[in-house]
Amino acid sequence: MGLEIEAVSKLGQSVALRAATEWLASHTDERTASLAELAAAELSKPTQRAKLQTLVEHIGHQVTEQLESALERFTDDDIASSLTAVEEAMSSIDLSDAALLADDADPEVLAHRIRSSLPRADLGRCYEIALDQSCRYLVQIIRNLPSFQPRALAEVLSRATASAAMLDDVLSRLPRTSLYAPQGTDNDDEFRDEYLRFICTNLDKLELLGLSMKDRPRLALSVAYLSLTVSGQKRERGNWFSEIDNHAHSGMRVESALVKRTFVRGEAGSGKTTLLDWLAVTSARNGFTGRMKNWDGMVPFPIRLREYADDPLPTKPEEFISGWLSGIMPTGWVHRVLLAGKGLVLVDGVDEVPPQKRPKVREWLRELIQAFPEARVVVTARPAATDEKWLAELGFSSVELEQMSPGDVKAFLQRWHEAAEAPEEAQRRLLTQLESRQHLQALAASPLLCAMLCALNLGRVSELPHNRMELYAAALTMLLDLRDAERGIARILTTSDKTVLLRDLAWRLQLGGLSQLPKTKVREHVTRKIRSMPNVDEDPEAILTHLLERSGVLREPIPGKVDFVHRTFQEYLAGAEAMQDGQVETLVAHAHLDSWTQTIVLACGHGQRTQVTELLTDVLARADREPRKARRLRLLAAACLETVSDVDADVCDQIDTIIRERLVPPRSDKETMSLATIGHRVLRHLPASLEELTEASAAATVRSAALVASPEAITKLAGYARDPRPNVQEALMKAWLSFDVQRYAEEVLADAPLVNGLATVESPRLFPHLCLLRHLTHVDVWLSLDEPQMSLSFVEDLPPLLYLYTHLQGAIDLSPLAGTRTLMIILGGAQRYTNKESLPEVRSSLGLYQREPWQSLDFLRGRSMRTLQLSKVDPDCDVSALAEVIGLRSLYCRGWSDPKIMSALPVLEFLALTGREPIDVRPLRDRSLKLQLYKRCTYVGVEELGPDVKVEWRG
Repeated sequence: MGLEIEAVSKLGQSVALRAATEWLASHTDERTASLAELAAAELSKPTQRAKLQTLVEHIGHQVTEQLESALERFTDDDIASSLTAVEEAMSSIDLSDAALLADDADPEVLAHRIRSSLPRADLGRCYEIALDQSCRYLVQIIRNLPSFQPRALAEVLSRATASAAMLDDVLSRLPRTSLYAPQGTDNDDEFRDEYLRFICTNLDKLELLGLSMKDRPRLALSVAYLSLTVSGQKRERGNWFSEIDNHAHSGMRVESALVKRTFVRGEAGSGKTTLLDWLAVTSARNGFTGRMKNWDGMVPFPIRLREYADDPLPTKPEEFISGWLSGIMPTGWVHRVLLAGKGLVLVDGVDEVPPQKRPKVREWLRELIQAFPEARVVVTARPAATDEKWLAELGFSSVELEQMSPGDVKAFLQRWHEAAEAPEEAQRRLLTQLESRQHLQALAASPLLCAMLCALNLGRVSELPHNRMELYAAALTMLLDLRDAERGIARILTTSDKTVLLRDLAWRLQLGGLSQLPKTKVREHVTRKIRSMPNVDEDPEAILTHLLERSGVLREPIPGKVDFVHRTFQEYLAGAEAMQDGQVETLVAHAHLDSWTQTIVLACGHGQRTQVTELLTDVLARADREPRKARRLRLLAAACLETVSDVDADVCDQIDTIIRERLVPPRSDKETMSLATIGHRVLRHLPASLEELTEASAAATVRSAALVASPEAITKLAGYARDPRPNVQEALMKAWLSFDVQRYAEEVLADAPLVNGLATVESPRLFPHLCLLRHLTHVDVWLSLDEPQMSLSFVEDLPPLLYLYTHLQGAIDLSPLAGTRTLMIILGGAQRYTNKESLPEVRSSLGLYQREPWQSLDFLRGRSMRTLQLSKVDPDCDVSALAEVIGLRSLYCRGWSDPKIMSALPVLEFLALTGREPIDVRPLRDRSLKLQLYKRCTYVGVEELGPDVKVEWRG
C-alpha cells in the first residue's frame, strides 16, 4: 500500500509541476528553465515564491486524490511500474501553447499524441488509465490557471491562489476511469454534452395553457420563468453556517429556499412542474446566479412520477434516462454522475401516484439518498397528498409555493402576452378587469388560472368568467370548439361529443388512481364509449387522433402514453362524469383521500341540488362516524361551498355552523394551513376582533386571513392591526409581501403598534413604504439571498437598524454603516469590503463573508462583540487581531484549513469550522471549547481531540 501511495503522489506532483512550469513559461521563449528558475526571475519576495510552491503542492494533492480513486482496483506493483512509465512519457512531450493548440487543448488528442510518439508497447490497463487521467488533469489545470502578462506574476499568483478552490471543483468534475466503468469513460463528456442539449431542447418551453396545441407559441422557459414565493422552513437567521430550522416564514423566493434536499409543496397549477423544468434547463446551461451559482455543473435528471403510477419505480440510475439517448449512453454514466455529487434529481408529482404507493416512493427516495448521499434532490407534491414533514427524516427541508402576489400577477400577465404576441390592448383590458373585479384577483393568484384568464381574454371582448367553474367551462369550450371554428377547421365531433369522451376517460383515470393511460387502453375506452353515442360514426383511431391533436386538453407526452394537459382538467371532467353517472356514493367513499378532494369539490359545481345535498350530507355523516378523519371531511364539505350553486338551505347552514364552531378560529399553524382549502369564504367566519382569543389562536387567525390574500382580507386584517400582542404583530408584518405593499401599509400597518416599534423587512420593495408606519422606531433588515444588493447605500434612508442581514455583490463600501448602532450585522457575497474601519460597534454579532481571502484582520483590534463570523483568510494573514476583540466568545470560520492559523486562534468558548478543503483540527486538541463540525465537510484529527473539546456534529 505504501508503494502505491508513493507512486500516485509522485505522479500527482509531477503533473502539477509540469502544468505550473508550462503556465509560467507561456510568455517566454525560455522553455527549458525549471519552475524554480522561472519563479526566481518573476518573483522577488520569498513569500511570493512560497505561495507558488503552496499552490503547486495543493494542485498536486488534488491530482493525487483523483488518481487514487481511478486506480484503486490495481495492485501496488501495477501502479508503481505504470505510473513511472506515464511520468517518463509526459516529461518528453511538448506542452507549449502552440502544441496544445494543435491538439485543440483536448486531453484525448494529447494522450493519443503521447502514445503515437512512443515505441509500441502494451503496458497494461493501469498505464492506459493513468495516462488518460493525467492528460485530463494537466489540460484542465493549464486551462483554468489565469493568463497574465510579463512582470505581473505576483498579482496573478494571488488570484491563482484564491482560485485554488475552483481548481478543486474542476478536477473533481472530470470523468474517471474506475471500478464503476472498467471499460473506460472516454465518451462521458461527449454524451453529457449531448444529454444536456436534449434537456434544453425538450424542457426549455413554457406551455401557454388556454391556447390549442397548434396555436400555442413557443416561448423559452428560461426567458419567461417567473420566480414565486414560498412559505415553510429556512435557515436560522444570524448564522449562515446553520442548517434549516422549523420556523415558518413567508415571502422568500423559491430559489433562495432550495437546499441540497428540498420538498416543494403546492396546489394544482401553482407552478411545481414549471419550477423543476426551469431548474433542469438552468443547470443544463450553467445559468444559475446569486446564491445558486454553486448549482452550476449539476446534471439534471427529471423524473415524472405520473409515468410510474402503475409501473415499478426505477431501480437502476440508468433508468433515469429513457428514449432516444438511452442507446448511446456510456455504461454506468448516471451512476458515476450521482456518485460524484453532480446529479440533480428532480422528482415531480408525489400526489400523482396512488396513496398506497406513496410509502414506496418515500422508501425509493431513501435508498436513492443512501446510495448517492451527495446528489441534490428536489421533490414536489400537492399539500393534500403529504404533510410538510413527509420527508423530514430523510433530511429534506419543506417549503410551500404561495399564491402570486399582485406584483407577480402583473409580471405574469406581461410575459404571457409577450409570448402570445398579443396586442397591448388585450393586456390593458385584462388589467382593468382585474383591478375592478375582486373575484378575478383571487383566480389570478394561481399561475394556471391566470394563464386561462389571459387566453380567454385574448379571444373575448366581453366580461371574463366570475368563478372557477365558469372559468374551466369557458376554457374547455374555447379549447374544444371555438378556436377551430374561428379558423374554419373541420370538426369530426361536436363539442358535447368531445366532452362526453373526455369525461369518460377522466373518470376512468380517477377511479384507477392514475394520471395517464397507455394509448392502446385509451383507444379501447373510446371504442367502447362511442357504442353508446348514436350520432358518432367516425373511426375510433381517427377520434383519438383528433382529440390528441386538436383538443388542447388531451396529449401524448411520451410515445404510447396519454394524459390530460393538466390534472385540473382531468379533475373537472371526472367530477362532471361522476354527477352525470350518479356516482355520489363513490365520491363519498373516497372523500377522505386527498387525491379525490378537487374532483369532489368540482363535482359539486356540476351536480343538481338533490345530488349536492346528498353528497354533502353523507360526507358530514362520515365525519361524525369517523373522528380520526373528521377534520379532513369537514374541511372538504366547507371547501365544496365554493363551487356549489344550489343546495338545501339546512345543509348550507350546517356547514356554516361547523366552520364557525369546529374549524375557526384556528388554534395552530397546522390548522391555519388546512383552512386555506376553504378559500375566501373563511373570511366571513373569522372573528371581527381578536380580544377573546389566546395569543396563539389570534396569530393563527391573522395568518388564516393572510392566506386568502384578497382585498377583503386587507379589510379583515385592518381590524386586527391594533392588537398589541407580539405574535399578532409579527404575523401582520409577515403578511405584508402577500398584498399590494403600499395599500397594506396604508390600511393595515399605518397605526399598528408593532412590537416595541420594530418592523422586520424581508424585501427592498418595502423600503419606500416604511415611512407610512407611524409607530415605527427601529427596523430589522433580513433580505433574502435572491435579492443581492450592489451597495449598502439603502441603509442611509432607513430608520435606526437593529439587525442587518443581506447578500451583496462586487466590491462593497462599508462606510454607509458608520452611523448605525446595531446588535448584529451579517454580510455575505461581496468580492471584497472597503473602508472596514467605518464599521460601527456591533453589540452582539458581526459576520463578514467575502470571496477574496482576508489579507488583514487589523480592523477588528479593540472592537467589542460576542460572536464573529469570517470567511477564508490568506495563509499569511495575521490572526492575532482576534485576541484583541473584547468579549469574543464564539467564532465561525468558513474555509479556514491551515493548521498554523488554527493554532493561533485565541481562547474561545465556541468554534464552528466549515469549508470545502480538509480541515486539520489537531492544533485544537488541548483546548477547552465546544467545537461545531459539519457532516458534509472533511476533518483531519478529530479522533485526537482532548476530552475538553466537545464536538457537536451538524447535518
